[in-house]
Amino acid sequence: MLIRCPKCNVSYDIGTAAIPEEGRKMRCSQCGETWLCLPQDLFEAPKEDPKENVEEQKTTDEILPDSTEAETQSPAEEEEKTETEPEPLPAGKKEMQEIFARLETQTENLFEYEKSLPAHIKVWHQIKSALGLQRRQNRQILAGISVLLVLLLLFYLRFDIVRMAPFMEKVYAVFNIESVIVGEGLEFQNITRNEYEEDYINKMEIRGFITNTTDKTLIIPTMRIELLDKNAQPLQVIYQEPPIQRIIAGSNVAFRVIVTKPSSFSKFVYMTFTREHPKETLKAVNIRPYDV
Repeated sequence: MLIRCPKCNVSYDIGTAAIPEEGRKMRCSQCGETWLCLPQDLFEAPKEDPKENVEEQKTTDEILPDSTEAETQSPAEEEEKTETEPEPLPAGKKEMQEIFARLETQTENLFEYEKSLPAHIKVWHQIKSALGLQRRQNRQILAGISVLLVLLLLFYLRFDIVRMAPFMEKVYAVFNIESVIVGEGLEFQNITRNEYEEDYINKMEIRGFITNTTDKTLIIPTMRIELLDKNAQPLQVIYQEPPIQRIIAGSNVAFRVIVTKPSSFSKFVYMTFTREHPKETLKAVNIRPYDV
């Protein structure tokens, strides 16, 4: 009996007893397709037409010359010869049967090996099959995508990574990537503003404290002060050097900033830290034209 691969239509010779009623899992050695073979999937090889064999025999008899001496044997001798000397199979068919037998043995061994695998390895094999990782090109593409995702993750989490591993700041610095938040661990507290007039010039005094909320000594960056209007739009920007360069853990330091000729539209004060080091500090930079 023969079976046929449903994917590539390659046929294999297999015994009827090899396929039980509940079916048997088979794998094609040509394309690797795996399917459940049922008894009804078996089919017989196409039989040769007996008329053609008779015509071929007649043609052979006609070709034999009359002078050929044919050896005659009795029916008993012919029967004895048939029993003792079976007709040998053609070389090609015998080789095919040996190949099918080896394939059947390899398939059975493969099924037994797959049954003995742990559950997580079976799942991994299914994932590899679904993603097509048997091919080298697909594995290379997946490896490239994985590297790209890792690099994007390292960039997105750079601040958290440097907090946990400070030495990574130097690694990011090699690629000119900022990995530390300016003024992280420092806070402005008790900020007050006071507008007054001195020598007929309007001024604004901003006071407050810079507090170190960490357990280590920090460097105080340049202070950036923005005056905002009622819609929180920036009017003026003032840069102020800190009163001291370093602040120890858990302490605070007072600061005082005097803004000359503040904008009459200013309603709020927004303060941050910056890496910028302008040549002139405490100088108001007018952003809106009507404030000049």
